Amino acid sequence: MNNPFKFGGQVTGEDFVDREREITELVREARNGINVLLISHRRMGKSSLLAEVIRRHCNDFIFVYVDLYGVTNKTKMSELYLSALVNSAYGTLEKAAAGFKTLLMASRFRLTVNEKGEPGIEFSLGEPTTPEIQAILDLSEDVAKRRKKRVVVIFDEFQEVGFMDGTTLLKAMRARIQTHKHVSYVFAGSKKHLLLSIFEEREGAFYKSARPMDLGPIPDEDMERFLTDRFSAKGGRLGRESAKAIISAAGGNPFYIQQIAYELFNISIRPRWPEDFETALSTALEHQTPAFSTLWDSVKSKMQRRYLLAVASDLGATRSTSFIDRHGLRSASHVQKAIAQLDSRGITERGEIVDPLLRLWLRRLTSGQTGRSG
Repeated sequence: MNNPFKFGGQVTGEDFVDREREITELVREARNGINVLLISHRRMGKSSLLAEVIRRHCNDFIFVYVDLYGVTNKTKMSELYLSALVNSAYGTLEKAAAGFKTLLMASRFRLTVNEKGEPGIEFSLGEPTTPEIQAILDLSEDVAKRRKKRVVVIFDEFQEVGFMDGTTLLKAMRARIQTHKHVSYVFAGSKKHLLLSIFEEREGAFYKSARPMDLGPIPDEDMERFLTDRFSAKGGRLGRESAKAIISAAGGNPFYIQQIAYELFNISIRPRWPEDFETALSTALEHQTPAFSTLWDSVKSKMQRRYLLAVASDLGATRSTSFIDRHGLRSASHVQKAIAQLDSRGITERGEIVDPLLRLWLRRLTSGQTGRSG
């Protein structure tokens, strides 16, 4: 029997849960030419939301989706942007060649075809200059005017641009983007503090140039209905207590909810409470252990490690004197410094551990239940 729960990639169509309000808002702002800053924690379903918007409204807009995760230089960013624009706006090599004839004649770009037969563009030599990048960005406005159709450019993990050339590239991009009248932009990302420094701080390169939208958990009642309906559709039964426990353990995180439910379904379509749930949760934690171990090993500061273990196991106020004394954290200033450094890496947000399964994994780490080797 096929498992009805999906995780590990973008989830769309019948596997997509709720987010109707967010979809409505994103589409409304796109139609009105309002740029959006979409912020969410990792695995909260940001990329799936964007993919579902594209799936539902591909006939209403020309979507240009650019995933900047892991992109470290302006050349790759430019190639990804142009390839996405070429593929979305033209679809074939011949149409792309005609549409971008002026660009190809006056630049160091050349048309390519990937293994799927989709047209793309590569940069032939060196990095593109600032004027070239601005000219590339202007192409979306040209396409919108020619096709008489609004273009929606989606930059996923947009905070990565700040690492390529500091604020210089960001300012150059905004200088062109703010002139575009027929293009709407979605700047999405998972590192909240970096995005806010770009868009909400007065000295930020994109200060107040996009409407912030914080992507939180899906409402519990919607997730409970989704979980119980999926078990029922396969002839099984999931009690409300189990559904609530899955959502609680996952901290409302859609990725983890689907993962735990997936493991539970593999055990039984009529799982027993609580033993099958505990087994499913332990299996999900085991699968995340390599990633969590790598993250833990990357935290070199003893104070930061001590703080993470303390906040994972103790629900007390993280800056209170009793909390500091209880966990041997030396002083409030040491705690504040640890929080600032962990926040900057996105491991915590205002001192709270962002990833709900990481929090549980750390809690079990102290009791030797994680299965971590080494």
